[in-house]
Amino acid sequence: MPPAPPPIEFDDTLWPLLIIRIAGRPTMRDLEAYLDRRLEYMRRPERHVLLYDTSDLRMPSNEMNQRHVAWLKEHDALIQEKVVATSVIITSPLVRLTASAMAHFWRSRVPYHITANLPEAARWAADRLHDAGYPVQANLIRQRFRAGTGPQWRKGP
Repeated sequence: MPPAPPPIEFDDTLWPLLIIRIAGRPTMRDLEAYLDRRLEYMRRPERHVLLYDTSDLRMPSNEMNQRHVAWLKEHDALIQEKVVATSVIITSPLVRLTASAMAHFWRSRVPYHITANLPEAARWAADRLHDAGYPVQANLIRQRFRAGTGPQWRKGP
């Protein structure tokens, strides 16, 4: 039996679109590894757009949410410099409420869009990339998701 996929997966094959899937119930160790990896991406010279898929995420703990907000505040200047926009797929009302609370406490100036489906999230992200001066990449993303060949997330057992 193959091992279960990690709870947080990164897909940068369409860079400067960075797709991040968060599924199940990540641990604090998973969160810290995620935050370290996000910092690596933000240290790249290019600006980028984030697309989060949380459609399979179970409610994170308050401790994890607080740690995430603290990290966002700590790296706010770098986020403002490097992240063009963030598109988030959320299907759970509780996760949506948590995301709203986090946005309230962080008060990001990065544009964000919340939707319940991948095609809309990808379309919005592609529009933001186009507006930021990445028309070729934006068109590639539109074609990829229109053709139904977006990220093929592994499914656990």
